[in-house]
Amino acid sequence: MALPTFKTQPLIAPQQPRLLAAPVQYDAQYQEQYSNALRLYFNQLQNFNQLFTTNTGGALLQFPNGAFHQDGTTTLTAAMTNVSTADIQVVSTGLFATAGHILIGTELIAYTGKTSTTFTGITRGVYGTTNVAHSIGDAVSEALGVASATTAAAVPLDTTDTSNGVSIDTVDNTKVVFAVAGYYNIQFSAQLLNFTTSDDNVTFWYKKNGTDIAYSAGIQAVPSKHGSSAGAAIVSWNIVLPLDADDYVQLYFASESGNTVCATYPAGVAPVHPVSPSVILTATFVSALFA
Repeated sequence: MALPTFKTQPLIAPQQPRLLAAPVQYDAQYQEQYSNALRLYFNQLQNFNQLFTTNTGGALLQFPNGAFHQDGTTTLTAAMTNVSTADIQVVSTGLFATAGHILIGTELIAYTGKTSTTFTGITRGVYGTTNVAHSIGDAVSEALGVASATTAAAVPLDTTDTSNGVSIDTVDNTKVVFAVAGYYNIQFSAQLLNFTTSDDNVTFWYKKNGTDIAYSAGIQAVPSKHGSSAGAAIVSWNIVLPLDADDYVQLYFASESGNTVCATYPAGVAPVHPVSPSVILTATFVSALFA
């Protein structure tokens, strides 16, 4: 589906009419011209106000906005034993990073490369998980992780849901770029999974043009696993930022233990649910910058 291009709807306020001075004596022609000038002015005012007060007019107003998410998902096309380190065969790797981590069932797996249908350079059972066998058709989803508490990672975004003046950078997909200056409300949510037997703390924060944004950090506790199921938590908050044209914003995170990941849940059967993206980020225009 083609994305809409950024458009503007000019708001031109009506100018007050220049009324002729009244003649000394009553003049019907003057009175008609006077009434017509006022009538035109009030019609312009009504049309202008409709841009803000009616559903039809309001639909013409377009504000910068963007909605993005990260949700690499595919399925296995070949079975895997619990000890195999051979290339992992899947339907497509199109939405996955060149190198990173994948989640199959309850096992997290690292890979160092990919082709269009395989993950290569495999390391099994990372981030506290255990090697298990997997079958053809099993769901494979992307997992975003960090090496340690002192190694922060920028969150990539692979899918654009809507974009009007706010977009993912074409070179670095961790950067959300703003074409129009203004105040923006920026919000994210992240699906966190912990497969270890210890609780973990994960910190998220924003950067603007590569610099940490003061007071933007928050810490989320992620519970340990229960049985074979990962401990899970969804974290979300928002900030309002003044941004100039061509500024960019990034979302960063770090895990205290180095074991928690942001991972996409594949669609479920029991309980039934659609795909749960690892990260969702939205940006909404609030107002123009103050002079």
